[in-house]
Amino acid sequence: MTCPTYPVFPTFADDDLPRCVLEPHPTPEEAEAAQAAHRARRAEEDRRRNAPVVNAARAAAEESLRTQRWAWTLRANVEHAEAYLARGEYLSLDGAKRLRELTKAADRVVARALQAATVPFEPEIARASDSSVRAAAREGVAFMTRLDTDWSQHRNREGWGRATTVMGHVLDTLGELTVSQASHALRVLRTHRRQLPADLAARLFDGAPEASR
Repeated sequence: MTCPTYPVFPTFADDDLPRCVLEPHPTPEEAEAAQAAHRARRAEEDRRRNAPVVNAARAAAEESLRTQRWAWTLRANVEHAEAYLARGEYLSLDGAKRLRELTKAADRVVARALQAATVPFEPEIARASDSSVRAAAREGVAFMTRLDTDWSQHRNREGWGRATTVMGHVLDTLGELTVSQASHALRVLRTHRRQLPADLAARLFDGAPEASR
């Protein structure tokens, strides 16, 4: 009678086993912490990679709000922009793109007003043809802009109104006004004649009827 044979299984030293077998498995808490650390590293890498785009969008919006806040005609747009800017260097790429869109919208408002001012406002064209009236119109838009400290956000009868603020501010950014530009200056200043100094109003309108804001 022959004895049965049995398979011989190899033996392994610890050095022969994979590390995943020897090392203890992380606890759920440790696994979550590792995943959080990985996400943080990825977020930091994304932030550094997107920094040029984000910083450019922030700088453009800050400059626009500082120099031409009146062109941000919707208060909601200003609030959205300020919320994005408040995130600082942690503003996301999507947030930066939206911020840039808001800034471009304000730029388009300015561009449209500049274009509109190239087409003469016929009722004022004869008066605007007088160089002394054009000079007075330039004084007038500067005077009204200085009064417009709230960018026409409140009905306080000081400075430009909502219907005149964009054109008024745009004209104030220009140097010597052309006849066409002066005709629009007269148009918006006539609406606010009662706010103008009497001598300036006289040089501008010379007996023209007053119009309330």
